[in-house]
Amino acid sequence: MLITTGSQQALDLIAKVLIDPGSKVLVETPSYLGALQAFSLFEPEFTSVPTDEKGLQPEALTSELTAGARFLYALPNFQNPTGRRLPLERREALVARAKEQGVLIVEDDPYGELSYTGDQLPTLLSMNPDGVIYMGSFSKILAPGLRLGFVIAPPELHFKLCQAKQRPTCIRRRSRSAWPTRPCATGCSSAISRPSANCTASSARPCSTHWRATCPRA
Repeated sequence: MLITTGSQQALDLIAKVLIDPGSKVLVETPSYLGALQAFSLFEPEFTSVPTDEKGLQPEALTSELTAGARFLYALPNFQNPTGRRLPLERREALVARAKEQGVLIVEDDPYGELSYTGDQLPTLLSMNPDGVIYMGSFSKILAPGLRLGFVIAPPELHFKLCQAKQRPTCIRRRSRSAWPTRPCATGCSSAISRPSANCTASSARPCSTHWRATCPRA
C-alpha cells in the first residue's frame, strides 16, 4: 500500500507512470472530471467505453476497443457523476474480460464505504490482484479536509509509483496511528447524510414533469 495526499495525488502518480502523449486510456461514459483533468496533463487519447443504467458493459471491451490501451479507469461503487453501482455479475464479467484482453484496471473506490444500506460488493481488486490498481480515500469517510488516500498495486507497478512519488513534492506524512481504529466513522457519516438525501429527493419529485428524481444509495 502506498499512502498519498488524497486520491488526486494517486491519480497523478498513476498518470506519471502509465501515460505518455497519445496513449489510449479507456474511461466510462461519463467519467469523473477530476480524473480526466489529472490524466489530461499527460496528453492521453481518451476512448469511451459504452455504459447503461447498470454501469460499464463488459462485452464492450473488444479487441479493437482495448488495443494499445494503457488502462481502464472505472468507479464501480456509486460512480461519479451518475451514482451507478456495478452489479456483482458485471464486476466478475468485467474483470474476466479485462484479463482476457490484457487490460489493466484502475479501480477508484472513494465511496464504497458509504452505502446507506450497509451492503458491500467485492472489489475488482479482490477478483484479480495482479490486474487491478486500487485507489481509496479517507477524505470521504472521515473529513473532506483530511487529504489522505492510498493506492494498492501489483508489485512491479507499486515500485514505479513509489519512484514517482519521490519527486520533489509538498507531502505531509501521516503515521498508521492516525488511521481510524473504530468502524463508527463510516456509520456516522452515512447516518448524517442519509436524511438530507431523502429530503432532497422527496422535495424534487412533485416538481418533476420532464425529468425523474432518484434517491441516492450512498
